Amino acid sequence: MYSASAQWNDEEVDNTQKAKVAIGIFSGADFGSNSVTSQFAYSLLNGNYIDSAMKRQVSSNLKNSNRVGFNFNYGLYAVFYNDTIKKKRVFNFFVAIKHKDYFNAGFTNDDFNLAFNGNASFAGKTTFISPLSINSLSYQQAEVGLVCTNFGGNAQFGIGLSFLAGQQYTAFNATGASLYTDTYGQYLTLNTNAQAWISDTSKGYLKRLNGMGASMDLYFRAPYKVRSKKGTISVSVSDIGFLWWNNHSITYQKDTTYNYSGISINSISDLQNANFHSLSKDSLQNKYLPFTKQAFYAPIPTTLAVNTNTALSEKFHLEIGYWNIFNANDVGYIYAQGDKYFSHGWMTALQLGYGDYTTINAALVLAKEFKTCRFNIAVNHLQGVIVPSKFGGAGAYAEFVYLFGK
Repeated sequence: MYSASAQWNDEEVDNTQKAKVAIGIFSGADFGSNSVTSQFAYSLLNGNYIDSAMKRQVSSNLKNSNRVGFNFNYGLYAVFYNDTIKKKRVFNFFVAIKHKDYFNAGFTNDDFNLAFNGNASFAGKTTFISPLSINSLSYQQAEVGLVCTNFGGNAQFGIGLSFLAGQQYTAFNATGASLYTDTYGQYLTLNTNAQAWISDTSKGYLKRLNGMGASMDLYFRAPYKVRSKKGTISVSVSDIGFLWWNNHSITYQKDTTYNYSGISINSISDLQNANFHSLSKDSLQNKYLPFTKQAFYAPIPTTLAVNTNTALSEKFHLEIGYWNIFNANDVGYIYAQGDKYFSHGWMTALQLGYGDYTTINAALVLAKEFKTCRFNIAVNHLQGVIVPSKFGGAGAYAEFVYLFGK
């Protein structure tokens, strides 16, 4: 996923730039799944009719461990370049404002079939709900930082500190849960060991600050040489932090067994004496979903990225990398990417990888550098874009940078 691996962009770590200030804007969205197809996800998101063929295709893709993930981010940043003695750039200073949305889930085969086909097909059987993990998060980030661009033998070291404004958070985790449906539909038995955390959902919650926190980014890059080939190795950890959600937030923890056998009415006249008070919303909630309102802390998704870039020739570079998003049901992603440089400032790259929320992945990058600006665009999960009825994934990223004082 190009947008995730580009947490530290070229302008922030550049030590050759002759400009005084660089201002950039970016935006990226990415969806991926190793089982849910792009066609199914698009229909579900837009409220379109989901036919049996789409359900069967997803069912045929289901594995022992299924995952789905979506992220959306955009922002604005400025880099201030600092000239020092002998015109060797030592420090770059930067500021950034970003918005980030995450949704991800890890689920079983039974979870999908129960949600979209109902429990009738499980009559006389036990549906295994766990392990089930669902996370949804939205927040804004204001960051300041610096990069030492000539740190002991042309190595680079960077650090960024951020204030976070939390907007929405939902997390659900079922470590032990199952549902038994009686053969004749006479009763249901639900065994559950689950926890949930939900940020403030009172009126107008999407327009106000419901949580706040802090995070830190770290970056290191060093040059190397293998025979006559020069290259660099980069290691970064981004968004090491947490959010504190206010005391109107909801927490739920339950480890118990529920038995439901419906309501028995032997005669229509029984309705006159029936007491339905026990079925009120509040009583059902207190019995089956006994939550408490209290503040809590929650970690944000943290990205570890490792990358090597080797110049095989003046116009062709080979990148090999790995990254993983923690606290996000991600399994890690390893990739190889070829960067081809053309005349007049053009560059294109093809990335092939395995992991993340999908299995196989292909991405295409196109960039153009002018005298005072540059742009790049990337399309991710080409397999899900080209064959949306079979593969799950679609993503795009765009960035534009303008250089002042060059």
